[in-house]
Amino acid sequence: MEQDPAERGPRLEVVLVSRCFVKGKDGRILLIKRSSSDSHNPNKWEAPGGKLEQGEDVTQTLENEVMEETRLVVKPVHPLAFISSHVIGNEGKYFGFTYVVIFSITEVVGNTQVVLSDEHAEHEWVPYEKLFEYDLTPETRKAAAHLERYLAT
Repeated sequence: MEQDPAERGPRLEVVLVSRCFVKGKDGRILLIKRSSSDSHNPNKWEAPGGKLEQGEDVTQTLENEVMEETRLVVKPVHPLAFISSHVIGNEGKYFGFTYVVIFSITEVVGNTQVVLSDEHAEHEWVPYEKLFEYDLTPETRKAAAHLERYLAT
């Protein structure tokens, strides 16, 4: 017997983010630097991606966000490679929400010329061995360490 939705309680409030490590044809990994005016992690380096919106799936969001942020077309190599989450504990519109980030690994299809959106100030193609020399966002650092066997090749 199906439970009445009213008896289940309120729905979980979640910020779901899809990010990817973009590998170039030479194996280097794309990092993009958040702008200095960003309210969250200004000037930190990260992997491309963004929040899912109503009606989008993880892969669609990932491809759209990478295109918006870098003008690159990517295809998944390891579609679901790493997941991390925490409860957002600072003030702001997402206070108390569960933050879930899903990292995948993709490779560039076609042109590798990066054209950044206004959200980001710089980009670098970096070999895995040099990745941790950058001031990475905490989630990017954690995912990169976890995915070493896929990213270091």
